[in-house]
Amino acid sequence: MLLQVQTDAQQIGPTQFVFNLTDVESIRHVVVFLTGVTPFPDGMGGGVYYCYPTPEGPTSQLLGFIANSKPSTIFKLAKVCDRKYVA
Repeated sequence: MLLQVQTDAQQIGPTQFVFNLTDVESIRHVVVFLTGVTPFPDGMGGGVYYCYPTPEGPTSQLLGFIANSKPSTIFKLAKVCDRKYVA
């Protein structure tokens, strides 16, 4: 089992960040956590989405959220999308 920590998010909007995952066929779970360096504003949180290609175009699936009161969580990807479309 290979564990990899990614910290190289690309900012694509004022409140949107993307991590490009490699070898996605072997990924079954994703852990998302806040480091505490930059907390969310009070009462705010962040949605976590998994985006993947399909014949109809890119599709997004809401996995869940993180917040200051819930700074980490584990998301299971095994049943999120049809793996035959993930390259």
